[in-house]
Amino acid sequence: MLLRTTSPTAHRARGVAAVVGAALAIGMLSGCSAIDSFLEGTSDEAPRDENGEITEASDADAMSVEIGDCLDIAELENQATFTDLPVMPCDEEHTGEIYAEKDLANGEYPGEKDVTAEADTFCEGEFEAFVGVPYSESELYFWSFYPTEASWQQEDRTVQCVLESEKPVTDTLEGVGR
Repeated sequence: MLLRTTSPTAHRARGVAAVVGAALAIGMLSGCSAIDSFLEGTSDEAPRDENGEITEASDADAMSVEIGDCLDIAELENQATFTDLPVMPCDEEHTGEIYAEKDLANGEYPGEKDVTAEADTFCEGEFEAFVGVPYSESELYFWSFYPTEASWQQEDRTVQCVLESEKPVTDTLEGVGR
């Protein structure tokens, strides 16, 4: 199970993030079945071509998504856990894209507060290089997927940064400058 952060700039965050956060908390409290599903790996990898590009829309194992993968963010808004993610070819209408990732240092789980702080700092730092304008000047949002304590026990250390557009797009958001 992966969790997601909201953007570090509260006035730019959308109301949906609060609803998702509450749903995530409920999902975490109900725990065992979601964690069991995660550990069992019930989702599949996205279908990809020889260049690694996704070839058709599918629900992919959350641990298999990669930088450059495009997402249907609307499908995430009502989920309590993220064991799989709705991915699609970037030339199909979508509202999200994985734009950066980082592996956290090994050791004991640092706690959700520290993990989210590191994720936010990293993702905001990578934003301008990918989009072409600073986050403070952009109409786009970012947030991240990050390891839970349960996934940390399964060697998950990866933070993935997600770029979100309120308006659907049919190409990468790299270099859009907005």
